[in-house]
Amino acid sequence: MKRPREELRLIEAAVSARKNAYCPYSRYAVGASVLTESGRIFTGCNVENASYGLSLCAERVAIFNAVSRQQTLIKAMAIAGSAARPCGACRQVMFEFSTEQTRLYLVDLKPGASRPVVTKTTVARLLPFAFNPLTSGLLTRRAS
Repeated sequence: MKRPREELRLIEAAVSARKNAYCPYSRYAVGASVLTESGRIFTGCNVENASYGLSLCAERVAIFNAVSRQQTLIKAMAIAGSAARPCGACRQVMFEFSTEQTRLYLVDLKPGASRPVVTKTTVARLLPFAFNPLTSGLLTRRAS
């Protein structure tokens, strides 16, 4: 089945971003990309530090890259790596800038495989019972 062009661009951007990962300690490279409501794609890769707590995941780098350019509503996101799954902190940050419809593509780059396995889901499904700034009263509407 042929992938829609937008989905393909997003996945390719995440795979490409993975090449820039700085991961000398774990050697676990991850790339991420976000598609904003404006149609722009922003990328990020994981960046490790010898003081592990100072490391930053690819997902948050990509999201913060978009937010720093006033793009605060994510339409879709792709994460690429070997069995790539976002950590809990990344899931909560993803939720902050997403809607119920925000698509998520988990791109598993299995070593030796001819092509990646892509799992499609939504950010909301990935983190059920997320801390929601709208229902908690912290925000009156999503940023746009």
